[in-house]
Amino acid sequence: MKRLIVLGALAMVLGLSAREPSMKLIDKTFDRKGEKLQHKEWVVKFHHADLNLKNIIDKDGKLVKKAWGDFFLGLRHGTIYNGSWDIWHFVSAMDKKWKVLPEKEPASKVSFVRFADSSCVNMEWTNGSIRVLQTSGSQKWVYVKVTMPAGIHKVMLSVRPGGSHHGIKGRERHIRFGSLDIESKNFKVNTIPFDGKTTGMAFYNKNYNEKNGNFLVFEAEKIQTIQNHTENPVNVIFYPKKGVTELNFALGYFLNEDAEEVIQRFMVEQLPTIRKGLDSIQWDKAPDFSEFTKNAAQVKNLIAGVQGPDKAKYEKEFAAIVKDYEAAKAKNDISAYTDVLDRLRKLQKKIGSSTLDSLM
Repeated sequence: MKRLIVLGALAMVLGLSAREPSMKLIDKTFDRKGEKLQHKEWVVKFHHADLNLKNIIDKDGKLVKKAWGDFFLGLRHGTIYNGSWDIWHFVSAMDKKWKVLPEKEPASKVSFVRFADSSCVNMEWTNGSIRVLQTSGSQKWVYVKVTMPAGIHKVMLSVRPGGSHHGIKGRERHIRFGSLDIESKNFKVNTIPFDGKTTGMAFYNKNYNEKNGNFLVFEAEKIQTIQNHTENPVNVIFYPKKGVTELNFALGYFLNEDAEEVIQRFMVEQLPTIRKGLDSIQWDKAPDFSEFTKNAAQVKNLIAGVQGPDKAKYEKEFAAIVKDYEAAKAKNDISAYTDVLDRLRKLQKKIGSSTLDSLM
């Protein structure tokens, strides 16, 4: 009977998705021409997208940007030929005091939370924060919240629809915005005609990867002016109305579809639904503690079937995880809860793999 229980728990472990949302921190020091520097990088895996924030920091705690790759805030979401939302720097902002984030100072805090149906990374600086969230059921959409307590002067989003190749002769980058079709084609900043109501836009190409592109949904009622300019990426700049301290965006994409058809479908049929989804995102909802309870019961069953010296080691590790879980639950600390849940799942997989090897 005990063997059947263990086999049942093992089957559940082996059935866990290989794509579990997580965050990994790389933190190491290195020498560059006699200068000691710190490399900090947060690598985030959502259900269907990836994000990385990379900082190189000097001995005085200042951000270093002297070489390619010293700084990234990249998003891999619908990525093709290194295109779609910018995999190197997809969002930046400036507040009313002319302070910029994220590229002027190291991140002060980065935390990651997981819920039953979504995951979210919260990146903080002294003058504000950027949060990125994806739900398990929305493969083609990622949600972004920019917060600046001093008031937002502007937010810029960067996208490379269809790819990031340089020097493509004849390529045209286009923005579809309501009834407007705008070719974004030079370094000059252009103001986009805006009626104050249109709440979404599409990005696509002519004469280059025409079946791949991107969508953007935003809070039109908060926006005063929209501008754009193009280098390789298309940069779209939002200037909000006075007093706005938060802006929310939904970032989407399309791959291998006829651009005219998919953009028309987005503008007419999908845009109202996506905007409603953006408005209903729960950025600070209560954690679902039932996932820990369920997985903890499976770990207990797995440990019960372990023979030999490893059993005591697993029991000790499990007890430490449970203790930290109780502390996180008592404080309603979502970030700490996410951490202990991740540790529990790693223990679960470790015991499961070991048990499977012993049964072979």
